[in-house]
Amino acid sequence: MRSLFPLQKGVILSVLICLISFTLMGQNSNFKIKKVKIEAEVDSIMTSKWNTNFQHVEYPKQWLEHVITVNPGASLQEAIDEAHKTGGVVFLTSGIHVLTETITLKGRVTLVGEGREHTIIQQGPNMDTTGFNIEAEPQVTDLIIKDLTLKGSRSGKANGILIRGRNESRHDRVMLQNINVTDWSAQGVHMKRTNNIIMDNCDFQYNGSAGGLYHNVYFLYNKYILQSDCDMSYPIKGKGNKYTSCEFVLAQRCTIKDCLGNGIQADHEEAGYLFFHKYHVSNCGRVALWFPCEDYYDKYTYTENPQYAPQHVILNRCEIINNTWGAMWRMVNNSFVINSSFDNKKIDMGLLKCDVTFDNSTFKQGNKIYTDVTQWPKDVEILW
Repeated sequence: MRSLFPLQKGVILSVLICLISFTLMGQNSNFKIKKVKIEAEVDSIMTSKWNTNFQHVEYPKQWLEHVITVNPGASLQEAIDEAHKTGGVVFLTSGIHVLTETITLKGRVTLVGEGREHTIIQQGPNMDTTGFNIEAEPQVTDLIIKDLTLKGSRSGKANGILIRGRNESRHDRVMLQNINVTDWSAQGVHMKRTNNIIMDNCDFQYNGSAGGLYHNVYFLYNKYILQSDCDMSYPIKGKGNKYTSCEFVLAQRCTIKDCLGNGIQADHEEAGYLFFHKYHVSNCGRVALWFPCEDYYDKYTYTENPQYAPQHVILNRCEIINNTWGAMWRMVNNSFVINSSFDNKKIDMGLLKCDVTFDNSTFKQGNKIYTDVTQWPKDVEILW
């Protein structure tokens, strides 16, 4: 028996090591992002209409070996700073994590909770500034936020997530997966000059209480965007989603409901190659899909220039219903409406000097084609 003890001890040690390794591997697998599956029909239509012109997003890299656990009450900023040094995971445990000041996000960090219902990051009672922030410098790459809720209090003029890049060094590869961003007084999420943005299975709702220029999601000068299974409904005063100067956008199975004004706005220079697949927009007080052609920097002077309107747009299997107006587009060219259904209160699609092809789509209220701005409906504002 004595001679077998070292062998038994070695076996037990090996089993313990295996169990510990298995546990860590299981935990790390919860931190790992899941890639979005793009529907086959999307790829097929893209190829037939755009050949190989569309450029898909790049996914962020992850460093899963270095994990820092943050319990409610501990410093989230210190954990992010530490994880950023070598790349790592900041794991927020279940509970309410109260923000007393703006958190500066950094690259090479996966910020992950235990689920949207369990890990809540809450705007503190004495805080009226942005929740998560990234300034123009330094450049941030490979940032992931997943499995949590970022909840505001509708006080001040505060964004939930604010990312401001610059053309010389854009922020790159940012992914939001399985998160809620709700009740922020300014934008829920506002991203400027950032490339390769992925939003998967997220809700951005009840934001923009401080004014009509604040939206649930606002993209400005971004390239390569993938949104899948996201809900941007119930903006308080602004829009569900605004795409300004955005190029190479794929949004599949997204929803916007119940807006006081417009649901989606897409506009300005560099706006092109926008593919909306199974996008549902309903109950907007004004226009579901508002695609104007004014110069963003001189928006109160009416112009007709395709440079300032989105080009190469595809709507496929979209449902645009119960809005006051369905889509009001100006100078939108090389575009397609395929397999989609419109049923709105006044006009389904109003097109001024557009080149849009319709294929197997239904329009219950009918469309209007305008050749001159004087024909534009009086109750739809020309300017913003």
